[in-house]
Amino acid sequence: MIFISFFLSLLITLNPSSSFNCDGDRLTAVIRNNLNGDFSITNDLENIDKGAFIVLNWREINLMLPVSFNVGDISFTDKKWLWSYQDKKNGLRMDDPRFAQLLPNGEIQEFSCQAIYTEDRVS
Repeated sequence: MIFISFFLSLLITLNPSSSFNCDGDRLTAVIRNNLNGDFSITNDLENIDKGAFIVLNWREINLMLPVSFNVGDISFTDKKWLWSYQDKKNGLRMDDPRFAQLLPNGEIQEFSCQAIYTEDRVS
């Protein structure tokens, strides 16, 4: 039983959710690798290439953010918007990514996001 729990938690860790609840509204996130111009979708954060980008759809906002490899996280940013899977003490956390916007006055607005997994979705 312990092995099954470990295996399932590992799968969740390596395959991030693509649906999130961000400040009360649904956000969808799709990561695409594009180093070779193939725009292939990847759900494995360990398999992101240097040409990767993420497409975010939230409220009336549609964003395409390029990957920016930083120590301790996998993030996507255009210097105005940021989507990041941060490295916590136990590794990358896919269930609560950081989502933020740099406002014109220089302040940073943070949005609270949590993953929506299949069993959590309401039809």
